[in-house]
Amino acid sequence: MDPILSVNDLAWRIGIPVGRLRRVAADVDSHYSQFPIRKGDKVRILRVPKAELMDIQRRIRKNVLEAIPLSSEVHGGVRGRSASSNASQHLGKPCVVTVDVKSFFPKVRHYVIYRMFRHELGFGKDVAYLLTRLTTLRSQLPQGAPTSTAVANLLLAAPVDAPVTAQAERHDVAYTRFVDDIAMSGEEPRPLINLVARLLSRRRLRVHRTSGKSKPATKLRISFRSKAQEVTGLLVNSTAGPSVSRARRDRVRAAIFALQTSQPEHAAQKAIRSILGRIAHIGRFNRGEAARLKAYLAQTLGP
Repeated sequence: MDPILSVNDLAWRIGIPVGRLRRVAADVDSHYSQFPIRKGDKVRILRVPKAELMDIQRRIRKNVLEAIPLSSEVHGGVRGRSASSNASQHLGKPCVVTVDVKSFFPKVRHYVIYRMFRHELGFGKDVAYLLTRLTTLRSQLPQGAPTSTAVANLLLAAPVDAPVTAQAERHDVAYTRFVDDIAMSGEEPRPLINLVARLLSRRRLRVHRTSGKSKPATKLRISFRSKAQEVTGLLVNSTAGPSVSRARRDRVRAAIFALQTSQPEHAAQKAIRSILGRIAHIGRFNRGEAARLKAYLAQTLGP
């Protein structure tokens, strides 16, 4: 895609008048709603655009962000690719290294996104400013916005994917990225860890332990064939294909068992829907185990 040099060109490409884009961008904070999502003992805040901004962001994603090609190593948020296609690139490898940037989206700063649009993609100054305003919230990349994953992919494409892929090929190492989850596998992928850390740090994504009691900014895992090797939530030890780990399957079984305790009807129905979705996911990789979990669920719920 050719660089977008003027705001009028941007408005034409996404089919929204310039005045409307500028009006929304001037007061973008008012165009979001917040929803807390609990995952285990942690609560994550989703910031979801309201109808008008949602429409604008979907058009930006489709007509601007997704029009810029990504390499085959990128699997997250790319049509036709998935967590399964990502994990499949690392099947049966002697060593698997995964790096997950902690709190990735809140760590991505607005000025880094502006520089990407302006200097790396070559967009006009006013275009870069307007796109940055329309895709960020309070100087961060909001989780819940339809543009956030696409922006993240472009943000890491040239400065991380390209050089790591080139180096990985020299070492006969497979490299993939699922948004902020990076995986490398082969006989010896560990020498590439420092390269990945250095390149991420150039995007203001800190990857080392800071000091004292602070937690590391990344989750780094090195797994050899003798133990469970997991990439984007799937086991990759076998060359036959990715599978769901026993630990994840056991958690579904535990959730079914928990249905036996008394709880409000609406909570029970929500839990059942969640369990059915998790069983369906397991069924894509472990049909026999999914069938057993379905039977256990039916038995637990009774007639």
